[in-house]
Amino acid sequence: MIDLPHIPIPRDISPDEMPDLLRYWYLGSKARRHMMLRRFAEVDAEIGPCDPRAGSCHLDIGSAWGYNILALAKIGIDAVGLDLVVDQFGIGARIAAAAGLPFRVVGADASRLPFADASFSSISMVETLEHVFEDDRDRVFSECRRVLRTGGRLILSTPNPASLVERAKRIVMRFPSLRRRLPAMMYPTETVSRTDYHPYRYHKPWTAAKIAGRLESHGYKVLKIKRFLFVYKNAPDWACPILIPAEKIFERLPLIGRMAATVCVVAVKH
Repeated sequence: MIDLPHIPIPRDISPDEMPDLLRYWYLGSKARRHMMLRRFAEVDAEIGPCDPRAGSCHLDIGSAWGYNILALAKIGIDAVGLDLVVDQFGIGARIAAAAGLPFRVVGADASRLPFADASFSSISMVETLEHVFEDDRDRVFSECRRVLRTGGRLILSTPNPASLVERAKRIVMRFPSLRRRLPAMMYPTETVSRTDYHPYRYHKPWTAAKIAGRLESHGYKVLKIKRFLFVYKNAPDWACPILIPAEKIFERLPLIGRMAATVCVVAVKH
């Protein structure tokens, strides 16, 4: 894992203007901020070296307001952001301008990437795959391979279906009356059609084994699968100094570690 830099938020951006991922996660409670930054840090730690003379180094798919491309820029990695929903780009551009950082973003569908073959040395997808409609995921993997250079990496994180949280969600989904009584959470959508689906929803999360198998069928070699995160997003601030160190212990225990909240898959294009 790497330490990602802080991105200052201009004071002239009011909370009402902020997208949820900025207001409630990056600027949110200690637990939510930790969860967000840990996912980016674990993914970005797997980005391999790139030669800037060959063109753009890195593509971040599902970039939202652009935290990852700004953080990568601060540590010297040239990155382009892509998102199907572009309504957060305006805030990201203001944050980038105030920080003196580049903000290169594209509004496009990940299943039809608007880039030439072999354009990037690496691609990240942080908590994005689960928002891609299931039938489109193979095309996303194929497109990522097309725009990667040989030896380039695809690194993605996504909710772990074996985690305690995802197991609880599947139980709650069986009982609508129970779901209505519990705090708002993002529950997986199983039966919605593509025409009724919005990418901010959450569609049929895949296991690490299924992701790895699909990647290998598209000509990738899977290098690594890691599982991490046990801190609960609604944990009080006072508990975080205990919970955050404890999760590293849980992650090292084979049986418990497999139930971590997030799975990260690292693959390389042959």
